[in-house]
Amino acid sequence: MSSETDSFSPLASVVFLGIPDFARKPVSEQTRLRLQIDAAVATGTAVLNEEDRVVLDAPDGAAIVVLGNPPGALQAAQRALAAHTDVPMGVGINHGPVKLATGARNDSWLMGDGIEAAGIIAGFAPPSGLLVSRSYRDALSVCAPHLAEELHPAGVFTDSRIRSHELFSPDSAALRAKGRRQLVAGTLVCVAILALGVGARFALQNLIESRLPALLEFDSRPPGEIYVDGVLKGKTPALSRLQVPPGEHTIEIRSGKFPPYVVEVDLAPGEQMRVKHSFPVPAKKRRALFDRLKFWQ
Repeated sequence: MSSETDSFSPLASVVFLGIPDFARKPVSEQTRLRLQIDAAVATGTAVLNEEDRVVLDAPDGAAIVVLGNPPGALQAAQRALAAHTDVPMGVGINHGPVKLATGARNDSWLMGDGIEAAGIIAGFAPPSGLLVSRSYRDALSVCAPHLAEELHPAGVFTDSRIRSHELFSPDSAALRAKGRRQLVAGTLVCVAILALGVGARFALQNLIESRLPALLEFDSRPPGEIYVDGVLKGKTPALSRLQVPPGEHTIEIRSGKFPPYVVEVDLAPGEQMRVKHSFPVPAKKRRALFDRLKFWQ
């Protein structure tokens, strides 16, 4: 469960490539299908700018989150299907909100109704079939109305939560025509959505960068227990590296009866810091060590 979510939810076009009943298949078959899904994703995303899309793994497939380019999402989906007709995957496209979620361990991921609905729609699609939501068709009609016109009603589907989804599918004749010509994404200037996409892309990048964990490296002699903000994290040398959220933290190293070593840090996202401390050897132990050295000389 997420412990923190950001209120800003940019809109994105999400392409979901799903395999029906993936979890019920033998492990060897799952491995083979996963490789095919990865190949289909690579084929589809080849037409998209790397900075405009994010690929997410899913238990039964993969999702391609496309920012600011609804026509590109359609092109990616159709390329993936056309190049991998032997893969029994259904593809769904949705246009909706996505957001960055952060877990208790400071791990971050994308989530939101835009992604969830795309996965549901993919589940309605037949093998090697493509279905898109009403919200995606509406977004596409702003940028490329000629492409939106080729998406025809496929019916109203009800999911397990009793939610209705008005879905559309590409016209078969139009798809055959596209096979004889290259689909040009974004031939019409869609200033409104594209501008929103650019803003969403940078906002999303800023969100991700702001959540990047900082990295602490420990070097304690003799070994000591590591506390971060009063919580025991482990003992050196077994614990040599630790990711923590960016910001202010109190780092404490305890070793036996030595006075604890305490340091206050203020870490930037992605910052790496080395925490090194050598506890002083008591005078009696220093003298005993010195005497032993003299003995062996």
